[in-house]
Parts: sequence; structure tokens; C-alpha cells
Amino acid sequence: MVTIARRLLILGVALPLIVAAAFFSPRGQAFAGHLAENRRCCQLPFGRAIAIAYQESIGNPPYPSEIGQDKWVAEVMFPGVTDGVFLDVGSGHGQIGSNTRALEDRGWTGICVDPFPVAMDGRRCTVAREVVSSQSGVRVLFHTHDGLGGIADTLGKWKEEASRAPAVELTTVTLAEVLERAEAPGFIHFLSLDIEGAELEALRGIPFDRYRFGAMAIEHNEEEPKRSEIVRFLEAVGYRRVHSYKQDDFFAPVTR
Repeated sequence: MVTIARRLLILGVALPLIVAAAFFSPRGQAFAGHLAENRRCCQLPFGRAIAIAYQESIGNPPYPSEIGQDKWVAEVMFPGVTDGVFLDVGSGHGQIGSNTRALEDRGWTGICVDPFPVAMDGRRCTVAREVVSSQSGVRVLFHTHDGLGGIADTLGKWKEEASRAPAVELTTVTLAEVLERAEAPGFIHFLSLDIEGAELEALRGIPFDRYRFGAMAIEHNEEEPKRSEIVRFLEAVGYRRVHSYKQDDFFAPVTR
């Protein structure tokens, strides 16, 4: 009995020390950081936040987006869905920082819209090499800065940086045209919109009476009054802001 008691005592002392050592190790600290981030960025259920944080801490992150847009869609809005549809406007790099690559890996299909897409090899989405706005057929000056490129007249927070990049003249299309050409379904699970200040103009080019969205992640970059105008515009067509994190606002349909 004394031996058992001693073993239990040793275990009672050693176990907290082992846990503490693991927590304060580099990997333990990485895990704690990922766990906190998963709760902040995406409102993940605690169990899933732990599981994903573990994968991230060992160098195997399942979601490549910059601030967890894909994580929010896949884990919170449409958990378990493997046949979803997305519209990724301003898709940029098809692998690094992509908001939709992880969805595609799960079986989703969709449309990636970007005038200068990068690293799309291996992606199955329909690629529309277009610049979008509220009106079609308008000639615009487009700065081609990697990651911050956009229409010169609507560039916002990063305008000074983007304006240093070469500019080309392009002709706009509306997202209505993009969706029609791709024969998109009437319900699209996820809209990702990140086009450096032109987000509101792009939204104005969508016929919301023909297309509905289950979730949206829309970049605002803290630009006012654009951010508030986007919220009001989407409220008028049946969506509400359900979450905000860093440079994006997240929207879902209003339930009646």
C-alpha cells in the first residue's frame, strides 16, 4: 500500500510538471497560439479549435487562408459539406493564402475571378481572368501589384503602395456576367470578395434576386464610408453581418 501511495504521490507531482513543460515548450506555445487564434478568427467550437490547432502546431495546417475565412466556412457555416459551391473574387494565388483551396480539396467546386491569377495548376475551379465592377464594358486603369493590385479609382488603404506597380488598361465585367457564363447555380455556398477597395462596386453587379449566398467574407480594410455602405447594401438584400475579424466582415442570410 505504501508503494502504491508513493507512486500516486509522485504521479501527482510529476504530471503537472510534465504538462507545464509541454505547454511552455516551443510546440506547446505554438499550440496555445493557434488555439486562441482559432477561437478569435473563426468562432470555432472548442473541440474543433483544439484539433485544428494541433495540426497547425505540427506544421500540417488544413486551411491556408490568411485570416481563417475558409476555416469559418468549412467548420462553422457548412461543416461536413463536400459538394459546396464558391465564388472567389480576387482569388490571387491559388495555393498560398487562398480562401477556397481547402474547400476545393474537400470536393467543392466554384469560380475563381482574378485578372492576373497565380499558381492555379492543380485547381479545378473555373478561372475567369476578369476585372469586375458594377458596370460592364468600362475601361479602367488596373495596378498589377502582387497581392494588392486593383482598379486605380477604387484603391483604398494600400493605394500608395499599389500605385507604384505597373498599370494596364482593362475592361470591366459584372459578376452577373461571370456567373451566367459559368452557368452557376442559383445558390452559392460561399462568396469571398477581396479586390482592394472595389468590393461594393462588385456587389452592385450581382442580381441578388437570381443568386443567393450562404456565407460571405468581404474585405473592408477599415475603409469608411465603404465598410458601412457594404453593410447597409447587404442588409437591404437580405444579409447580416455575423462576425468581424481583422480586415474582413463575415455575412450570412437573414433568417425569417
